[in-house]
Amino acid sequence: MMSAAQTLHLALPQFQAFSILLVRIAGIVSVFPILNTRTIPMPVKTGLVATLGLVLAPIIHLPNLPNDPVLVIAGIGSEFLIGLTIGLAVRLLFSGFQVAGDMIGTQMGFSAIQMFDPMSHQNTPIIAQFQLTLGSLVFLSLNAHLLVVHAIGMSYEYVPPFGASLSDGIAQDIIHLAQNMLGVALKLAAPVFATLLIVNTVLAILGRAVPQMNVFVTSFPITIGAGFLAMSLAMPFTLLLFEKEFETLVETILGLLKALGHG
Repeated sequence: MMSAAQTLHLALPQFQAFSILLVRIAGIVSVFPILNTRTIPMPVKTGLVATLGLVLAPIIHLPNLPNDPVLVIAGIGSEFLIGLTIGLAVRLLFSGFQVAGDMIGTQMGFSAIQMFDPMSHQNTPIIAQFQLTLGSLVFLSLNAHLLVVHAIGMSYEYVPPFGASLSDGIAQDIIHLAQNMLGVALKLAAPVFATLLIVNTVLAILGRAVPQMNVFVTSFPITIGAGFLAMSLAMPFTLLLFEKEFETLVETILGLLKALGHG
């Protein structure tokens, strides 16, 4: 019969390789916008990481760890960096939704009105919270989270374990992600911006034509009502934009992984 020491000697390399797989997944979960909340207990996140690892382990070739401890630490850091790359690509997109809501709220006069977000335990602008919640619901309804799981599996084809390396293109890709975040925010806020520009122009003309009219006081309910009307009428456009961005999300993630794998 095989002794306990022999069994441990055979199982230890597989456990070490599996741990490397978990590091990359943990990097994703740590910054993923829907999962990175205090309302989800840490044991649930840990169980999710372990479950994804068990699902991906049979289809991914996991090499043995090198004998040099320095290479092991550097490899673990690179694996966590790859996970952060995938998670941050999604997080930046959701940040664009929040920025759009913040800009819309400021134009509507809601800049001083904030609500307590139980997910982040912080005060956030009410319109920004609405846009983020709407984007999260669309993300889950389209099963886009499964696309992210697919991207995790594909990441091992582009960047094998301990195979990450930095390249000149990774900085450009990150800048492109930031530009796309601002572009998405402007697209979402454009209907409200255009509507409020017309409303404010009309109110300015009325203020000049009718000096007795207190435009400053009257403009608040009119601006808020016009902003909500523009948001409701632009809702089909908003949902289509969400869907389009989620469809291109996997391509964005794979582009970053190519830059990390061919540095």
